[in-house]
Amino acid sequence: MSPVSDAAVPRRKIARLTGPAAVIVTLGGILLATTLSSTFDWQASALSDLGVAPATAWLFNGALIGGAVVGIPFAWALWSAAPGVLGQIRAACYLLAIVTMGGVGLAPSGNPLHFPFAVAFFLLAALTGVVDGVARFRLVHGKLSILVGVLAVLVWPAWLIWIDGGGIAVPEFVCAVLFGVWVVALSPERPGQPR
Repeated sequence: MSPVSDAAVPRRKIARLTGPAAVIVTLGGILLATTLSSTFDWQASALSDLGVAPATAWLFNGALIGGAVVGIPFAWALWSAAPGVLGQIRAACYLLAIVTMGGVGLAPSGNPLHFPFAVAFFLLAALTGVVDGVARFRLVHGKLSILVGVLAVLVWPAWLIWIDGGGIAVPEFVCAVLFGVWVVALSPERPGQPR
């Protein structure tokens, strides 16, 4: 683990809290938008449909953008704890994932940048868990991180081929929840970890 100066410790403690706060802002906003929408259907819709519907666009897009802004300092906490190249790649993957998540909110469905941002977010969120798991494979949390990353990829064919084949809101939300689980319960900077 890289040394952290005593002056940086309070900042790092605060930065650690921004990851879980971003999870609450983002997932909370998404779930609230699904309940406020009269047209959203978990089986037939995409989450991004909430970003263009007049009643929920402000909430859905705002949750993605706000969650990204709130969660960016968590990347610094990950970087400052990085025990080597893999740890730094983990921090970079997380940062890119959170930035592309905000990009989905800034470029709602129909915008030419929406699809690239969305695909990048889902891939980078899964990659963050896998890279973390490889970096900390000797630990139980490392093995679970790999599992979370792999599940975030496998949920797509499981849903689209074997279960439903309709809308993609369910695999999108499952991937977002898995990323949130990694941040809150598995990452090396999860709450409750020693400095």
